[in-house]
Order: sequence, then C-alpha cells, then structure tokens
Amino acid sequence: MRMVSAVGVTGVAVALAVTVFGAEATERKFVSGGTVRLDLSAGDYEIVGTRDERIRVSWDGRGKDPQVTLRTDPEASRATVRTETPWNDGPKIRIELPRRTNVVVKLSAGDLDIHGLEGSKDVSAHAGDVTIGVGPRDQYRYVNASVKIGELNADPFDVNKDGLFRSFEWTGKGSYELRAHLTVGDLKLNR
Repeated sequence: MRMVSAVGVTGVAVALAVTVFGAEATERKFVSGGTVRLDLSAGDYEIVGTRDERIRVSWDGRGKDPQVTLRTDPEASRATVRTETPWNDGPKIRIELPRRTNVVVKLSAGDLDIHGLEGSKDVSAHAGDVTIGVGPRDQYRYVNASVKIGELNADPFDVNKDGLFRSFEWTGKGSYELRAHLTVGDLKLNR
C-alpha cells in the first residue's frame, strides 16, 4: 500500500478547521495509528512524536502569527495541517503528533527535523536541511531517498553521498515505508 493512497479524501468527512490569529498554539484530538498530511510553507519545523493522542501545533510568533489550519477526520483517522507564513524568514513551528503516526510532509523551504515517530514517512522539500529520525531500520520494508544538490547521509542504511543527483533504495522485511526527497540542501536519516 502506498502512503499517498492512504490520505485520499473521503466523501463524508467530519472536518474541523481553525485559522489562528494572535495565538501561539492550537490542538485537536487525534488517534494513534492514523495518517497526517502536513503542507508547510517556509519556516523551521520540528515534528515530534508524543504519548498524547492529539495533534498540537505551537510557534514563536515574534509579533506575527502564521495561519495554521488543522483539519481532522476522526472516523477515517486522517488529519491535515497546513501553514501559511506571513513573513519571509518564517517562524519556528513545533508539531506534536501521536508517536505511532504515518506522515506525508511537503515543505516549500526551511529546516525540518522529524523525530520520535513510528510509522511510514513520505517527506519532500524544495530547499533546506531535512533530518529524519527513522529508528531501527528493520521496521521498514522499503526506503527511497534522494537529493538533487547536496548531501545524503543515511547512517542506519550505511549510505553517505554528496554532490549532484544522489539517491539510494533499500528493501527490508518491516511494515513501514520511507520516502524522502530534497531538491537542494542536506538530507540526514538518523536512528
């Protein structure tokens, strides 16, 4: 099963949307084991797994708050987090998810650090530095990672490359899939 098919739109979804102005956090209840799609505009992001069954988004507004839209579909165990940042240098945003969560992340530009999550990960970014804590490699059945310009370091899979158009594929016997693609920057897959 591909990750992208797991986040299709349901016809009858109970959706809750919140646009936050002047606040520093927003959250919604969300069950462990679901799939969260994150559409992120420019900024520095930390996505971290927690023991709580909720999605919590918090940021340092520096006097300006991003627009954060958080939609949940509790019956289908799906959620979408979307950010729009109102200034060029982007905020620092922390996104907390249940520890066992599948994620699909699309980042326009900035730095991204993902850790503490168990599940499939599909991550793409145009520019910046991306670090993903993958945990034990034996939990994956398929891994595909690439960088067009920059470094690709995946110590759990014994891969270290730099330069132009660097990539690797790996197969195992685990349950999860990992896809990570970066156009320009450094991509690190850590334990």
